[in-house]
Amino acid sequence: MNLEQLKSGYPIPRAWRDLGLQGEPAKSCRSPFRDDGNPSFSVHSDGRKFHDFATGEGGSVVDFVMTALGCDTPKSIRWIEERLGVSPPAPTRTPATKRESKLPQLRNGSDSELRELSERRGFGVEALRLADDHGFLQFCELWRFPAWCITDGRAQLHEFRRLDGQKWPAFGRLHERKSHCTGSGKRWPIGAIESEPFSKVAMVEGAPDLLAAFHFLLVECKLDSVAPVAVLGASNHRLDPEALAHFAGKSVCLYPHVDEAGRKAAREWARQLKQAGAERVTAFDLSGLNLVDGTTGKDLADVCRIDPDCFEGNAKWREVMP
Repeated sequence: MNLEQLKSGYPIPRAWRDLGLQGEPAKSCRSPFRDDGNPSFSVHSDGRKFHDFATGEGGSVVDFVMTALGCDTPKSIRWIEERLGVSPPAPTRTPATKRESKLPQLRNGSDSELRELSERRGFGVEALRLADDHGFLQFCELWRFPAWCITDGRAQLHEFRRLDGQKWPAFGRLHERKSHCTGSGKRWPIGAIESEPFSKVAMVEGAPDLLAAFHFLLVECKLDSVAPVAVLGASNHRLDPEALAHFAGKSVCLYPHVDEAGRKAAREWARQLKQAGAERVTAFDLSGLNLVDGTTGKDLADVCRIDPDCFEGNAKWREVMP
């Protein structure tokens, strides 16, 4: 079955229902992907195209499934083929072995590495040691650069950052970037399983904010009552349904970055958490954050470098964890 046959054989209304999205597809309807006070979404009468007039996004059923699942084109096509009963092609290689060989040797951080990371980012050394002891923070050498890594007990997703604070250089098809991710399942929040015994969760955006959460949980003496969890990037709008089940009955506080991407992601995460049975979902307002170097902050990690006058002038900074 070629791509055009796939699109014609699986219309968007059917995908909408199979995905369990709210609302009903129509020429004028509400978006299933975001809070939509007024209908600004459209599914063409033949079911082959959609358009979101608020965001400008649109396309075929392949694009619709990609948006819903937060996946790439091949995974979207495979998901549709499974609904149509199309058998997958025979595997021609074993990527798991290749992927495993790319993972550097991870280890606990030395005292000097923990101190360097502390001095660069403002995190307390003891907080970093706790994250290290709990298996969330690891260290390694990647492409001949000393690096730190965020992962969890599943060890299926790893995000690497250079210890010197510089960006990873461009290599092959990869552009210069501040972080490098390897593994699968970016829709899985790091620490979801580890949060199981806790009734409260601090869900942050990104690897540095996870370390910041450990910092503030230690400062505020809440390590025994609040679980730190991180979604590695605001682009991961759709959280893994299996991971969401771990937050049922819990009180979750989100820490969105102070930008449109962060706010949009937080709205989507809050909606999904509530649908998954979270007892309460709130968000901490990180706006109005002035740093010691005179710049404006935008995330939880920046609160570790807050200007003393800003700290004293606003009571909200004195207790940031739920």
